[in-house]
Amino acid sequence: MFRLRVRWLNLELTKQPYLLVTIENRYETLKNAALSEANKYHLTQREAEIWSLYRATSSYKQIANKLYITVNTVKKHIKNIRAKQQRFYIA
Repeated sequence: MFRLRVRWLNLELTKQPYLLVTIENRYETLKNAALSEANKYHLTQREAEIWSLYRATSSYKQIANKLYITVNTVKKHIKNIRAKQQRFYIA
């Protein structure tokens, strides 16, 4: 999953405008954000793994299948992650 952004770029050094094209790998962006949040909220390694998949828009069932765990286990981890996030904002 990629995002393509294009915008005009007017530089003072030249009179001619340029197009600035950026390509973003959305999976890597979401993965990096999830890792940053894992550190911020002090998630366990397993919680971080589940959170990374969840942030990459995987369903509970997809996460369970990929990690060979039950959907209820995924739900429990997400519940624990949300609790850690709540404690972070309250403190």
